Amino acid sequence: MISGSCLCKAVSYQADATIEELVVCHCSFCRKATASAYSVNARVFKDQFKLLCGAEQLVSYSSSPGKDRYYCKTCHSQIYHTQDSQPELLTLKMGLVDTTDQDLSAIPKRHIYKDPAYIWLES
Repeated sequence: MISGSCLCKAVSYQADATIEELVVCHCSFCRKATASAYSVNARVFKDQFKLLCGAEQLVSYSSSPGKDRYYCKTCHSQIYHTQDSQPELLTLKMGLVDTTDQDLSAIPKRHIYKDPAYIWLES
């Protein structure tokens, strides 16, 4: 089980899912949406995800064709995104995880869309 919430705590969720892979995305959309160097994501089935509170706080933004990002309208924390090409899944933004019963450090990680302009990220 995973639980998470936005910065202002207006939106909270629970996902009864086991994370199989963490995807670290370095694309310009993820960098700009998070105001960070990358976004850490995990896919879960929609039927495993439940908003506990704050459904009325969610707003969405279509960042590219077929991809909608869902945010808290108060604090602008990105909660998850969906893609038309995978209607049964949603992608959780792992920076919002509050608790989990899974050892996330043991999960395989895959980096995508690494931009050579951000070589300073490599250690």
